[in-house]
Amino acid sequence: MGGAILLLSACLKSTEPQPSLLQLNGSWNYTGVQTAPVRETLSGTLTISRESGTSFQGQLNLVAVNSQTQVQRLLNGVVSGAESGTDVIDFDANLEATPRRHVGQIVADTIAGTWVGASSDGTMSSGTFRVERETR
Repeated sequence: MGGAILLLSACLKSTEPQPSLLQLNGSWNYTGVQTAPVRETLSGTLTISRESGTSFQGQLNLVAVNSQTQVQRLLNGVVSGAESGTDVIDFDANLEATPRRHVGQIVADTIAGTWVGASSDGTMSSGTFRVERETR
């Protein structure tokens, strides 16, 4: 019986938030370029509000500006991700009901890399991004 209680106790503890190993909480300045299907510049804020172990969650708020027409559109969505390898950050941003997978290298207070997405109609989008921690 004691073994069963110990096993159950270990299972219950696994769902508790763990101390963060990433230290990403806070606001980050996001800049990027969408290279396909239409070239757009992207700028905004990535806010990491919750961390546990090597995973994190937050919000991404962007302004996308079409490079040819200068038309702006707002992109907002939930972010969830994790460290997927040594100094590699992998996160999904669900913008306009379209998940965009970001994979980047973290160096000090900067994460830079590439992203790809696919809309419900099958249109692929891709680009590059860079986030820098806002000074406190």
